[in-house]
Amino acid sequence: MSEAKPRDFSKAAATWDADPRRTALARAVAEAIARETPLDGAMQALEFGCGTGLVGLQLAPRFAHLTAVDNAPGMLAALEEKARAAGLANVTAWLSPAGPPSLPESPYDLVFSCMVLHHVPGTAELLSLFFRGLRPGAILALADLDAEDGSFHDNPAGIAHHGFDRNQLRELAEAAGFEAVRFVTAHRITKKREQGPRGYPVFLLLARRPA
Repeated sequence: MSEAKPRDFSKAAATWDADPRRTALARAVAEAIARETPLDGAMQALEFGCGTGLVGLQLAPRFAHLTAVDNAPGMLAALEEKARAAGLANVTAWLSPAGPPSLPESPYDLVFSCMVLHHVPGTAELLSLFFRGLRPGAILALADLDAEDGSFHDNPAGIAHHGFDRNQLRELAEAAGFEAVRFVTAHRITKKREQGPRGYPVFLLLARRPA
């Protein structure tokens, strides 16, 4: 049996928004971020692993500027097209270079992501990167899967973590320097499995860089 290959996200961009489960998740996460964080029109925000902008473009009208970061050119092309169609002039796409995760050098008021953490092997290193990218007093908001048994993804290639234990992730965030770390359940994804429908909770981690 041949080894499974990681998803080509650039090729997937053309049909990415057609999955109703994915759009429902993005809507729920955007609503949770808007509800749980003090958004304002002066914010410089960054979305890490933005994909086609399913989450970020919903929130962009509430920011002064949104930097949308991804390592898949096809995803960023789709995002830029959608931003133009929506008349959003405050969105900039930034292609992450090959190698370890990186951010454009600028202090941000908010860094957020949706279903990206479980693709990155070095969680502690990524949290430290986010900490350095935020200005003092700024907010981190990360949505991802609660710990699961590996059954969520049909293709395990490119998956670094089968979700996260909230207490362990809290400890990593605090070790990176964040304070006021808390979690809310943002959504629940239901998938058909042999035993019947199964729900997978999605958390939103919220934290602050000390002022």
